[in-house]
Amino acid sequence: MTPKRSHKRGFFVVSMFCWVARFVMVACFFLTGCATSKQKDLESDISEKSAVVGFIKVEPSGPYFRKHQTEAAVRFIDVMNSRSGERTRVPIEANARKFVTKLEPGHYKLSRIQIGEGPFRSESQVNMSFDVPVEKTVYLGIWQLRVDPPKTVRMLQWDILAEASDWDLLVDLYPDLRGKPVVVSLPQPATTRVRLFAVAPSQPRAKYFYRR
Repeated sequence: MTPKRSHKRGFFVVSMFCWVARFVMVACFFLTGCATSKQKDLESDISEKSAVVGFIKVEPSGPYFRKHQTEAAVRFIDVMNSRSGERTRVPIEANARKFVTKLEPGHYKLSRIQIGEGPFRSESQVNMSFDVPVEKTVYLGIWQLRVDPPKTVRMLQWDILAEASDWDLLVDLYPDLRGKPVVVSLPQPATTRVRLFAVAPSQPRAKYFYRR
């Protein structure tokens, strides 16, 4: 191999190495930028969510005749963002009389509620709406629920009360609520009566409630 050819080959190898190094540096720059951008977007989404607070009172509208029947309690509620269509399930702690969650600002619809009574589950489809403003603590009032005793056709009476209940205790349990302005956004209509459908133990006629 002549010295001239060896010099050309060496120059070609050095050029290729420099080109690959530049490509790797540019790729790393863009990947880092994308990751940082996604992280910032995620952090901003979390910070933009508003706290939503409500109280629950459940009582039977008549005597219970089932053996080993426990008191009715709310297990979860489903809400849907009217603009995006995104659904959020808000679980309710066992026998809890309050709930606290976080939602993005917007207009929401309450679409479903599940009532638990020991091993028994019943659900109702509802149509109530409320608004969640930006950077506010949203108070949804007291939900007074009257549940019919077990029978062929069961109804759920749902009344929304505006009065405050144990707010100081709630703030002690959730310090993040302290110092933020509170906005009352009672779900409308303030009174509704809907049918309760048994969904557990398995009910062949309740498939509607399990669709996704």
